[in-house]
Amino acid sequence: MKLLIIANGSIVFGKELQEHLNSNSDKVFLLDFESLVINKPDNTQDKRYAQKFAKYKKLPKLSMFFRLVFIKKILHEGSFDIVNIHYSRWIYLFLLSALKKSKFIVTFYGSDFYRTTDTIKKIQRYLYKKADALSFTNPLTRESFLEYYKEFEDKCFVCRFGLGTLDFIDKNRDKDTAEIRNILGYGRKKIIVTCGYNSTKAQQHEKIIEALENLDAKYKSTCRFIFPLTYGDNIHKRFVKEKLKEVDFECLVLEEFLYEDENAYVKLASDVMINILQTDSFSGSMQEFLYAKNIVITGSWLPYDVFDKAGIVYEKIEHTDELKDKLAYVLANRENFKDKLERNRDIIYELSSWKNTLGMWKKMYQLVEDKK
Repeated sequence: MKLLIIANGSIVFGKELQEHLNSNSDKVFLLDFESLVINKPDNTQDKRYAQKFAKYKKLPKLSMFFRLVFIKKILHEGSFDIVNIHYSRWIYLFLLSALKKSKFIVTFYGSDFYRTTDTIKKIQRYLYKKADALSFTNPLTRESFLEYYKEFEDKCFVCRFGLGTLDFIDKNRDKDTAEIRNILGYGRKKIIVTCGYNSTKAQQHEKIIEALENLDAKYKSTCRFIFPLTYGDNIHKRFVKEKLKEVDFECLVLEEFLYEDENAYVKLASDVMINILQTDSFSGSMQEFLYAKNIVITGSWLPYDVFDKAGIVYEKIEHTDELKDKLAYVLANRENFKDKLERNRDIIYELSSWKNTLGMWKKMYQLVEDKK
């Protein structure tokens, strides 16, 4: 099977999926949607189209047009058995003629369904009709999708991404926490509270900052608040950084993209993690914090039924205005959580190690390849 995954190269999911499939003797290529670099099965890169696209990339009105032109050429040249689009975009409708030369799958990340307008949902119906399969990272997102698109039930799969960072957390779990915090520049003495995990507006940083400013001084003084803004929206990142200049609590912004050990350090160095995304599907970052035994505060509006049914220990709020009081409660009762958090490690590994998730992807690809 010759498979092409089209995904954002700065997000690890597509890259790790490619690596694990290729280690199982599949022939999998990864096309970075942003740069058009093609990562080949032998770990080399084909940059021909990336170099051609580079001169058009900064043209705001034309860059997407040329991106699609070059992707279409890649699809025609590649003769792929299956093309797996990661993150649903209506613009793929312009590539339908090329996509239909292979079998193709649309994989949803969550926001690409939850944050689209009714108009876009109607437009995308034709893309989903022509797709050979549609995949989701959790059953609740699949159910929400099928409430809108009832006719596609037979082609909908649940395929969870594995989390390679779990292995790096295990590798570094026994390291001295104070040493890890020094490496990251956190300092040794404060309770570390991590606020979100990227620089997109959906993280609701403004609501988090408002809650922290109103937090009782006795809690505020014992904490250092970490804002990971290593990827996402640069305009929103500048906004958050400006807001943080005015606050009366101790904070640190992370801006450099973190890989492997350093990414694991961010989870292991943290005590509490706040995840109040507007919408989500199956947050990988939140799972990594849970695996590293953080107390996680999240929103009850997020579709985390899989975690609830599995018995994950975390704290929920109904509305963002409850965050201040919930955080105060967690900080006052940290010691009471320690024994309870141990169970999260085994549950997250069962749900999201590549060892336990890769089979879902292989089964879907096999069914699509065998489809007549």
